Amino acid sequence: MKNILLLTSVYPADDFTEEVTPVVHFFAREWVLQGYNVKVIHNIKYYNRFVYLLISTFKNIISRYYKFIFSTKGHTRERNYVIEKVDVYRLPMFNRFPLLLFSRTTQKNQLNRIKRLIDSMNFRPDIIIGHWANPQLLQVSELGKRYNSRTCMVIHSDVRIIERMYGDKSKNIVASIDVWGFRSNAIKNEFEHLYGKVDLSFLCHSGIPVNNVNPPKRTFEKGIRKFLFVGLLIPRKHPDVLVKAINDAFKGEDFHITFIGEGIEKNKLERLVKKLNLSDKVSLPGRIPRNDVFKVMQESDCFIMLSSPETFGLVYLEAMSMGCITIGSRGEGVDGIIQHGKNGFLCKAGDEKELSVLLKNISRFSCYELQAVSNNAIHTVSGLTDDKVAQRYIEFVSSVNSGDNNILKDEGNAKKVKQSEIGLIGEYELHG
Repeated sequence: MKNILLLTSVYPADDFTEEVTPVVHFFAREWVLQGYNVKVIHNIKYYNRFVYLLISTFKNIISRYYKFIFSTKGHTRERNYVIEKVDVYRLPMFNRFPLLLFSRTTQKNQLNRIKRLIDSMNFRPDIIIGHWANPQLLQVSELGKRYNSRTCMVIHSDVRIIERMYGDKSKNIVASIDVWGFRSNAIKNEFEHLYGKVDLSFLCHSGIPVNNVNPPKRTFEKGIRKFLFVGLLIPRKHPDVLVKAINDAFKGEDFHITFIGEGIEKNKLERLVKKLNLSDKVSLPGRIPRNDVFKVMQESDCFIMLSSPETFGLVYLEAMSMGCITIGSRGEGVDGIIQHGKNGFLCKAGDEKELSVLLKNISRFSCYELQAVSNNAIHTVSGLTDDKVAQRYIEFVSSVNSGDNNILKDEGNAKKVKQSEIGLIGEYELHG
């Protein structure tokens, strides 16, 4: 079990102008360090010039409604490059417009390109893994059959896209995958509601660098007074709610809030701070170097970010690793990592009143109780370093026999689906 083929819609590169989440690369990098031979296929989308003009013109509006960043520049050429010893093959795919499904022809052509590439390298994958269902789900299923490989599909956010792609054949393609990974409990629950429970699945959490688990000694003698937010200042992260709730909970008391990040809500936030006469209590330094972010975390008592939707915010783990009292969104990606009242706290995203009440309750904690929550957070994250989560991930997938997971539980009844019935191209109608 040494050869891994990793298929993904998102992957970092040195010629991207926009910030790209490196979450999939972190897994691949660790697997290479652990002795695996990893080949990455980056199925990168591109559109016509008119679409990029629209994206550039309305990017601020788009950011209000979507949690991902649309590229303002298309990459239409194939490229092979190496990043931190990971071999990456970029294979562009044309799409008519963001959020639309790929055409059936585009899907078939891309699958054939990947087959030719794999065969030309004389590479025989033992494990085939996909991140994001569109278009990776079809590729993982078909390539798994072609090379008799173990297959794994990880869902990041849009669970319903499988239904959009395959209609009433959705449960068949779900059953064709050996192992399913989910970025959060919320995503797993939605998936199971739509498609039934699969036999083999796991929560695909991110990790943090080993050297980040080096927290300062905390006494909490003054309770929580220094608050921190790190992220994009955009509507779905509700930065204004933090200011209002903290000001209500600690009105007339000494406190300070630091917002690290940029975004379209910054001007609104500055006006709010001025209106509430909190200029001496709120700092907005913008973006700062990553190492400096950790220094601010070490100096802060409490980290708060109430985002919705939020697949899995790595910054929560980073704050927990520094021993911050961490407050995240209930029902979002960090719910499950954070156990309310034990290693942090959960609150409804955007709910100013609930956050204010929660902060008032936390302010009544003794320094010993706050230390216990802080220490529990550190302990939780100590098991979520990059190397450990990547190792658990690949060892779980490696332990599964290809083709053994053709059972999909539906309303308590197990239904077997034979591999011969999963003819995705031809038998499956690719909608859109």
